[in-house]
Amino acid sequence: MTKTRMVWLSGVGALLIALAGLTFVNPFRWVGFGDRPWLSLLLAAAGLSVLGITCVLLAAARGGSRSLPPALGAVALLAAALVTTGVGMLLGYVMDLDQRVLATSRDGRFEVIVHDTTNVIDPVQGLYVQSTSGPFSRRAYLGCFNSDSSSESFRTARFGGGDTVVLDGTKQWTVRFDPETVRSSDHVELGACTRQLYTG
Repeated sequence: MTKTRMVWLSGVGALLIALAGLTFVNPFRWVGFGDRPWLSLLLAAAGLSVLGITCVLLAAARGGSRSLPPALGAVALLAAALVTTGVGMLLGYVMDLDQRVLATSRDGRFEVIVHDTTNVIDPVQGLYVQSTSGPFSRRAYLGCFNSDSSSESFRTARFGGGDTVVLDGTKQWTVRFDPETVRSSDHVELGACTRQLYTG
């Protein structure tokens, strides 16, 4: 393999690792990355694999190296661990897709999402407001309700304005959020949801 191709190959590996770091840190709080931490792990594993292949080809071109096999073994183990963890997270993500849209804002920019899940003991419903920008959406936590509670539960949600969500049920709760940053200023906590969906 020519030197130029080696440089390109190592550049691809470095780029994949850099992308893995960027998607993991997720500075813009995009749910497309935040909901998929396994993506960062698989990108990192791919980047390590490409760099490992580059090292093998470089060593072969130079006649081999005694220190190469142990180093490659360590890289292979790390890549395998990343892939295993990433696949495990992916399976967990696929099995926990109990989300539905309760309400959409008048301008179509935001949705109220309910996440039907459990806190191990009780079934709970986590409520979130989310922008409608596909993988580049951002999400804010609005609150949590215990699904088994008859004294304090909600039935419907609606937008009371550009920065307000109204929850109707046994009572009426009003929760405000910032439409620019998509962060809530307060929330209703009538259950233990532990904010299972990504909010940044």
